[in-house]
Amino acid sequence: MINLYWAVYKNLERETLELSNQIHFDDAQLNIYSIKIADLLIRCSVEIEAISKDLYDRLGGPPAANETDLYFDTDCLQLLENKWLLSKKRLILSAANFYFESENNRIISPLAKAYRRGTSGSKWKQAYQAVKHNRVKNLKYGNIKNLLHALGALFMLNIYYKDEVFSLEQDSKATSFPVNMGSEIFAIKLHSFKHYGGDHNYGKGDDFDECIYLIKYTDNTLENNKKAIEEMQEKQYQLFIKHPKVLEYLDTNRIQDYTGSNFWFDVLGKDEYIKVIQKAGVESLEVLYKSEFEAVLNKNTI
Repeated sequence: MINLYWAVYKNLERETLELSNQIHFDDAQLNIYSIKIADLLIRCSVEIEAISKDLYDRLGGPPAANETDLYFDTDCLQLLENKWLLSKKRLILSAANFYFESENNRIISPLAKAYRRGTSGSKWKQAYQAVKHNRVKNLKYGNIKNLLHALGALFMLNIYYKDEVFSLEQDSKATSFPVNMGSEIFAIKLHSFKHYGGDHNYGKGDDFDECIYLIKYTDNTLENNKKAIEEMQEKQYQLFIKHPKVLEYLDTNRIQDYTGSNFWFDVLGKDEYIKVIQKAGVESLEVLYKSEFEAVLNKNTI
């Protein structure tokens, strides 16, 4: 797949970094505007239009009767929002010469409301339309804040366009994962690996929707672990049902008359119960210890 977008993004990022060497990027300067900033905003937004339409096609969005009838926001970004919940995804402004202290300025959700039209849409998109149609009157909207949000939106769409999978081998902490994803301005939020539930569902933290990437088992590992757990549960049952204490109990009692919460524990006692659990789990634990991980895009499907 030919990627025409990343090189353009990197050029826009380079020019923004050059600008930050001339203007002090901090909380007090976000409303600074200029012809140069407005130009960068427009160029970012044009790229967003192009890449969002490309992603729309990739996801099988219905074609418009006329290409001019396909809108990058209410059609394309809306589809991406429905699929991937991009409005919730967050970026961290991490450039060395950015000096934002407010969390609201340092951590952004650049695609929030981007799929909406008019005054209910994102501020950077409103600014783009205003500057594009009347640059003299609306130049003030070509400011640092709107530029950074538009650039962040373009960066995020580029990440989803590239759709890279990172092999982590047995590193469940993803210590080598590149959270800046090739950017000198932004870093992404990475959802840490927590657990898989008893039904093998992925364990989601409170920040799951904000994370662009997540750490998970590889597909092979997940299947191997499912099989290992099923085998362990069967071994547990066989060891429990054949245990002398259980057989003795069943000689004089019916299992359906038991009213406690853990039959095996109550009949065997704590020590014997633990021994059975440990014996049944030896081989399964060996499989679990060999688990391999990967970092994948959070497409809101796991």
